[in-house]
Amino acid sequence: MNLTALYKGHFIDTPTPDEFRVRKDAIAIVEAGKLLSLERSVPARFSSLPVKDLGEGVVIPSFIDLHVHAPQHMQMGAGLDLGLLDWLENYTYPGESRFADEDYAQALYPLFAAELLRQGSLRSVVYGTVHLESTLILAQALEKAGLMAFVGKVNMDRNAPDDLKETPEASFKGSDAFCRRLADIDRVRPIVTPRFAPNCTETLMKDLGQLAQRLALPVQSHLAETLSEVQWVSQLFPERRSYTDVYNDFGLLGPASLMAHAIFLSDAEIDLIMQRDATVVHCPSANINLSSGIMPLGRYLDKGVNLGLGSDVGAGHTLGMYRSVIQAVQASKLLRVLRPEEDHRAVTLSEAFYLATMGNGKFFTRQGWGPCGAFEPGMSFDALSIDMRFPEAVEMSPLNQLERFLYTGDDRHIKTWILAGKVL
Repeated sequence: MNLTALYKGHFIDTPTPDEFRVRKDAIAIVEAGKLLSLERSVPARFSSLPVKDLGEGVVIPSFIDLHVHAPQHMQMGAGLDLGLLDWLENYTYPGESRFADEDYAQALYPLFAAELLRQGSLRSVVYGTVHLESTLILAQALEKAGLMAFVGKVNMDRNAPDDLKETPEASFKGSDAFCRRLADIDRVRPIVTPRFAPNCTETLMKDLGQLAQRLALPVQSHLAETLSEVQWVSQLFPERRSYTDVYNDFGLLGPASLMAHAIFLSDAEIDLIMQRDATVVHCPSANINLSSGIMPLGRYLDKGVNLGLGSDVGAGHTLGMYRSVIQAVQASKLLRVLRPEEDHRAVTLSEAFYLATMGNGKFFTRQGWGPCGAFEPGMSFDALSIDMRFPEAVEMSPLNQLERFLYTGDDRHIKTWILAGKVL
């Protein structure tokens, strides 16, 4: 079997957030799933190999979604006039309860995996539900679709409906079993998943922190999404200095931790996150839909916080990460206008695109998957070819084509999906 493949196209990526890098009419030399080099022409030693032409559009790194709720896929768009806690109670929890039925999970999770693929998110970090078997079905569906992912069995032992609430012992044992059983799946790995601090007692949080450390696993949860949530956490954990300290004190905040939203953080909490080298994940669509607030993304970027980007479906209304890129830019512009006294700055398109590709890829790299997220030698060759179907009379530079796709395109314009050198 030939492990070398050649691809021709106009390649655009963001190895740094400062600007787009454009390489027109380049040849990607891919060996064993990794980019060997981008060349102006085919090197002599590869002259006998066919070149796959990816078209006159553009080729970009495939998207990575660092925060998405698989059981909420069919819930997208429902109840978004509500705030976070009411939305959870009236829509999300009843929907997630249905995944106690494994047949239901078998019917719906392959649809979620197919949509992730169609939208170009070839790597993702995914929430399941509290149900062990159904969450294993989710992992299997992602694997069958050819995708790479982290998947977490959700943990809740308080402040949840009775049919979703487990005892601390059952919740911990279920997560421990899930992590071990997932070891048989090649491209999908486990991630420890306390839903968020209000859903977990101190006993469960402590046990999950020890599980993550014992098995060297990453962690995902939610942090400071709304002001009412922050106040609730201060009542539930009165001895903790802050919401962020709750996770830190139980061993759930560190270099392998993803904390979604992180809108309402004190300077001390931001400093703690940076000290612990954790990552916060911006989900602009969800924050706008549920009227939660706007993450000060520009400020976090300037401070050097580890940042990622997520769709947060179903509070977010699309799995297309290109939409999250644009919403991150738009939200930062609104924050600058609405609160000029706080000296917020607008985020550039290249910065937001970087987060959805190279920035998010750093999390996978940290967890031992190897580098990904840009077209650099040695990185996994993960790519999408984009064709906006312009008539021949229209002349548009590759960068302008990408900009147009990000703002006006959709999955119909994605023509080729490549993960680790393999066309999906």
